[in-house]
Amino acid sequence: MKDFIELFSVLDSELIKTQAEEHSKVVFDYFADQVDNSLQNALVSELIVRYADMSKQLEDKNKTLRRYNEHLEEIVQEKVNEISASQIATIHALVKAAETRDDDTGAHIERTSLYCRVLAEKLREAGMYKSIMNDAFAENIARASPLHDIGKIGIRDSILLKPGPLTSEEFEIMKTHVIIGHDTLSSVVKMHPGNMFLKFGLEISMYHHEKWDGSGYMYGRSKEDIPLSARIMAVSDVYDALRSKRVYKEAYSHEKTISIISDGSGYGFDPALIEVFLRHNLLFRDIYNKLSG
Repeated sequence: MKDFIELFSVLDSELIKTQAEEHSKVVFDYFADQVDNSLQNALVSELIVRYADMSKQLEDKNKTLRRYNEHLEEIVQEKVNEISASQIATIHALVKAAETRDDDTGAHIERTSLYCRVLAEKLREAGMYKSIMNDAFAENIARASPLHDIGKIGIRDSILLKPGPLTSEEFEIMKTHVIIGHDTLSSVVKMHPGNMFLKFGLEISMYHHEKWDGSGYMYGRSKEDIPLSARIMAVSDVYDALRSKRVYKEAYSHEKTISIISDGSGYGFDPALIEVFLRHNLLFRDIYNKLSG
């Protein structure tokens, strides 16, 4: 019995010791887990705070960069506009030298520029020529239209200012103003092949005397083989020429001019353009009256 009690006491002590060790392990493991979680949470929190701070700094720097870029774009665009305006003023001065030789009012290029812009804008509003008509088309043709007769500077006064009808030989010489204009502009276009202003100017100077049925000059083009810019210029140029007094003719009224141009639809002019022109013909009349002085 005594031995049994002693054995039980030993076993009980071992059990208590084992339980105490297991309890201690559980307690230490718990605190270890808590410490690990705390460290992990602290680390994640710190990383999130730093990321948020870096993101804010990056956003502020991007805003500053965008403001700088916008300002830089404004400066560049301002300089481009200044250069463009200077170039156009120079070209207008050159064209004026040719124009004033056979235009009593001296406002032909200003009026035709506005006619071209109006007709291009109305074509776009009507949803016509969508593959060609973009945001810049009306602006480009308005700015390039003064170049249409730049070749006349090479035609002698005895033909350009002749008060009566030209002979067939004189008319052949007059036609060459198209070639002179082409030669003048083509060399510049080669140096600046991507310049849309010059591209439009070359098209207009070369082809604005072509006719829808192919009977015009100098290249005998017809229908849509004639660039749209030149077809618009043809309507604008003829309207102004008919309305204006020349050494060989009196000025026609708006009504008579409209009638003549309407009769030329499908023969001299693109019928789609004439349809739009007739619909908005009063705008042409108002431009002429305002700038005819």
